[in-house]
Amino acid sequence: MLHQHRRIASAATALLASLAVLAAPALAADLRPGSLPRGADLALPYVEGTTIVDGDRVVVVPLKRPVLVAKVRGGYVVRDQRFADTDFYDHDGVKRRLPGAFEDVVVSPDGRLYTEAGLASDGETVVGVRRISDGKRLAGHTFRSWVDKNIGRFAQPIDVDGDRMLIGGRGGRVIVWNWRRDTFRDVIRDKWHLQVGSLRNDIAAGWTAPGERCTFVAHLSTPRQRMWKSCEEQVVALSPDGRRMVTTDRRVFLGFGRVRFLVMRTVTGRELGRWTAERFTDVRWETDSAISFRVDGRTTTAMVRCTPKRCRAASDPTPLPEQPDRD
Repeated sequence: MLHQHRRIASAATALLASLAVLAAPALAADLRPGSLPRGADLALPYVEGTTIVDGDRVVVVPLKRPVLVAKVRGGYVVRDQRFADTDFYDHDGVKRRLPGAFEDVVVSPDGRLYTEAGLASDGETVVGVRRISDGKRLAGHTFRSWVDKNIGRFAQPIDVDGDRMLIGGRGGRVIVWNWRRDTFRDVIRDKWHLQVGSLRNDIAAGWTAPGERCTFVAHLSTPRQRMWKSCEEQVVALSPDGRRMVTTDRRVFLGFGRVRFLVMRTVTGRELGRWTAERFTDVRWETDSAISFRVDGRTTTAMVRCTPKRCRAASDPTPLPEQPDRD
């Protein structure tokens, strides 16, 4: 009997040890510009200084801190990070204002539509859909916090695809707006403050509450069935097929804070890769299984592509431009 107890205890110890290994995060690969093997150039356009590099095409954008929002038919949607204005630039670098497009503008996957959202008054948000080709407004709706329960003081577009827009409210409500019919469907009435979402893939991620600061991922069709939850990380981007995601420290205010680590996971939370650097910016999915981002070192910067197996430089290192630190 004593030997049997010892065997059971030994087996239990081994099982716990193996579970601990599985639960422990993998060691992060530290990325530095210039230290990675050179791979293929990016398939996606990216910003290099004050230019957009898109394969062999280089488009000059006369902004000190341009941010590429999306590639669209005939050009690019670009945000001025200093002033939050967003405009269209054609392949010759000619600028055209996009009415109603500001810092949080969302472009549809087909590159035809963009969203607008602005405060008309305290607790009153005007949300709309416009056409990129000419800026024409196709539909609009006014949300009032005292009428639309749990929308809160601001309604924020998260995704637009076809005739549907995914909208998150500061009060924790999530809805889908059919802008052609001006009809609404509740996804969840409270406690989901969206970070990212995809109508096409029926998936989203968001905070459980403003104060709790935990993130959960779920299908839009079954939001109460959480696929993954973390009180340490937030979701930065979803893969094009909606099966994977990139996460980072929940405490970082994206767009302003310094992102020092990234994790690639499945949407159910399984870790596929982990990386650290002085700073990551311009994080995007290049394919369903590969992410690209800019890696800043102490003196140089470069675009990098990573899969779960390896990372490669996707541009040559260039001197890091001088700009105020955003920590």
